[in-house]
Amino acid sequence: MSVFAYRNESGFSRFLVFLIELSAVLNCVAVGSSVMMHGMILAAQKGAEVTAVEAGIHNERQIVIGGAQLGASIFVGVVFLVWVYRMSRNAHSIENAKLRYSPGWAVGWYFIPIVNLWKPYQAMREIYEVFINRPNDGKILPLWWFAWILASIMARISTRVVTKSDTLDQLLTKSEVTIFADACAVFLDLAAILLVITVSRACAARFEVDHFEAATEDWE
Repeated sequence: MSVFAYRNESGFSRFLVFLIELSAVLNCVAVGSSVMMHGMILAAQKGAEVTAVEAGIHNERQIVIGGAQLGASIFVGVVFLVWVYRMSRNAHSIENAKLRYSPGWAVGWYFIPIVNLWKPYQAMREIYEVFINRPNDGKILPLWWFAWILASIMARISTRVVTKSDTLDQLLTKSEVTIFADACAVFLDLAAILLVITVSRACAARFEVDHFEAATEDWE
């Protein structure tokens, strides 16, 4: 018998989707801001006059938005990991479910270098497969993990480029990398929304099936 008990996480899943939607909006704003910064740098490179005040306004806007992105990513990331734990716990609550990863490890793999390139995906896939009671042949999970890897790589590249931005050419490269990194963050947000909706619906549907079967057995 499972030591875990099923809990209805529909409300928490909706809350997470709402947070990711806000994150997507913020990252879209960041893309727009970075495009404006890129336009200013490109104009300066072509000889247009850019005042210190104008450059300062653009720079301050980027700093504020970047700070907001960092704060949002940390908060949404924590809530997402709580959701992963709860989904894994519900998967473990299903009788005769065969899972390799505990709820703790379903979260813990995200923090271990190298293996975090594939272990979190494997943990999520087995959670989903327990809910649907068959091997996963859908595209949502692979899409989400591709978006996760891509956004993570671009975030690292963007951070390194920021530290080497002295000339106009370097600033232009920085803005281009930042635009692409922010766009990848939007892509990840959209993929994560699909993931949360897909897995949480599968979780709720599996519980309804199990509950119906249990009720039927009681009447027999």
